[in-house]
Amino acid sequence: MKKLTYLFLALLIVACGSDDNGSNDGCPINFECSTATENDFLNLEQVGEDYQSYIASYGEPVSSGLVPDSDGGLNWRWVWLDENGEEVCLTVTCSDCSYVIYGEC
Repeated sequence: MKKLTYLFLALLIVACGSDDNGSNDGCPINFECSTATENDFLNLEQVGEDYQSYIASYGEPVSSGLVPDSDGGLNWRWVWLDENGEEVCLTVTCSDCSYVIYGEC
């Protein structure tokens, strides 16, 4: 169980460039973070898989939603409680054309 938790604590950074015509070809972020829904984040490559792993380990999340980060941006965060009642989180932060997944609250 600890190995699984540590696996998700590792950072996954996925980025891509955009071309001059404003096309979003190949870019994983095709939405505005401030108005994004849970499904927007779950449809990102790897986020849905990580989410399903957390579901398998902890069941349904006790909360989820957009939360502000320390830089004035927004993150989508799912929160579960582990067997000791401590919070376990899956957080996805995004910018223009990249996202980061981290497993910290």
